[in-house]
Amino acid sequence: MIAAVILSATVAFARPVRLRRRTVPVESSVADFARLLSIAAASGLPLGSALDAVIDELSGSVGEAVRSVVRSARQTGLTAALLSAPELGSLAPALARAHSTGSPLGQTLDAYLTAHAADRVTKALEKARTAPVRVMVPLALLLLPGFTALVVGPTLLDHVFDVTRFGR
Repeated sequence: MIAAVILSATVAFARPVRLRRRTVPVESSVADFARLLSIAAASGLPLGSALDAVIDELSGSVGEAVRSVVRSARQTGLTAALLSAPELGSLAPALARAHSTGSPLGQTLDAYLTAHAADRVTKALEKARTAPVRVMVPLALLLLPGFTALVVGPTLLDHVFDVTRFGR
């Protein structure tokens, strides 16, 4: 009771905590880059112009990789520059193939984003399948003794009282 009074007084008179704004920008992912590029391609921009349009919106290692692709594309060509960008994963060869063959950029990006979403779902399902195994030890150590005491305890105490005739 005393602890509850102290805790409530501490909470009531505590200074409010100020939340700070995040000053570090969130790092872009390859999927974010593909979504931005898909929007630019849907507006009718070719791949080079679409890269120029989305380059300012990207941050982190993906942003640096795209900037490097745009810089080296001026010297070696866009297809070669994309093929030399391993940071973009499987998206770079797909974009290079679409650029060199002239296939629609939007379809290539949609296929990549669909495969990426399916990969994320697969990883989430894999984590969900391992959840029962990870929960087994806490269940056995924390919940099972309490459950056993609640279910078996009264019956066991009743039998002990009957045998020892204690309390009658």
